[in-house]
Amino acid sequence: MLYHPDKHRDPELKSQAERLFNLVHQAYEVLSDPQTRAIYDIYGKRGLEMEGWEVVERRRTPAEIREEFERLQREREERRLQQRTNPKGTISVGVDATDLFDRYDEEYEDVSGSGFPQIEINKMHISQSIEAPLTATDTAILSGSLSTQNGNGGGSINFAAVFYATVGPLVIYFAMHRLIIKPYLRAQREKELEKQRESAASDILQKKQEAEAAVRLMQESVRRIIEAEESRMGLIIVNAWYGKFVNDKSKKSEKVKVIDVTVPLQCLVKDSKLILTEASKAGLPGFYDPCVGEEKNLKVLYQFRGVLHQVMVLDSEALRIPKQSHRIDTDG
Repeated sequence: MLYHPDKHRDPELKSQAERLFNLVHQAYEVLSDPQTRAIYDIYGKRGLEMEGWEVVERRRTPAEIREEFERLQREREERRLQQRTNPKGTISVGVDATDLFDRYDEEYEDVSGSGFPQIEINKMHISQSIEAPLTATDTAILSGSLSTQNGNGGGSINFAAVFYATVGPLVIYFAMHRLIIKPYLRAQREKELEKQRESAASDILQKKQEAEAAVRLMQESVRRIIEAEESRMGLIIVNAWYGKFVNDKSKKSEKVKVIDVTVPLQCLVKDSKLILTEASKAGLPGFYDPCVGEEKNLKVLYQFRGVLHQVMVLDSEALRIPKQSHRIDTDG
């Protein structure tokens, strides 16, 4: 109801509401279907992205869905291993069929069993190899072969590395890796991290815009919620911050990265209570992740029955307020 486009007359707010309403609709489609909801409840969004669900029989229990998910995951890992190890093998067999096509029958007429031509396997060669990726560009290869001919045979096992499009013993590889490849890869990783930061910055900007749009759409609802809570001396969110806090004096150089989430939290208050489950707060309406990959907390200063309370919880920690233990002691 909060994001329904028909509830907003302002063209800009209506456009923002339509975008957020579509996200809510996608969530509804997942949660209203018993199977997709069971998958999401167990494995979250990554479970819905697993290939193979389209051929799975519906009406499965959560236990059956978990088993099916694990089976699909095993199959995917096996495919990945097959692609990474790239196993190859050959088998060749030499057959002597001279007696079948060029036989001197008159020479063996009196020999027992000579009525059937004799076919002999006179040589055989078997080879097998697997690859073990050491880095994105370097690979270790384990290969072996076994040969036999006329009753005599032999075999070999080789362990070598492919680097810079050449093949050499592992000793040479590791020397090259330490002196040349490792520094090069380190520089490449720095470039990749920089690209990831740029990519994350773009994603954060989009999430930030969506969160700000949600907050604007919440304003009227929050105003009514505050009026109702004030009339009963109920729960008022005075201030709330979400993100990275730096409390350790030894980390003064680190930058605090928090966002104001006072309005989104007040919007979630119902009957003088606020309940957040064990999940990242970044997914709540009006929230976004201000510091991807870093430890985050939620800090809330609230008023209940005219008394100030304060609490700080970890990002994925459950939260229920009000609580007596959050009360700020003003005595003395």
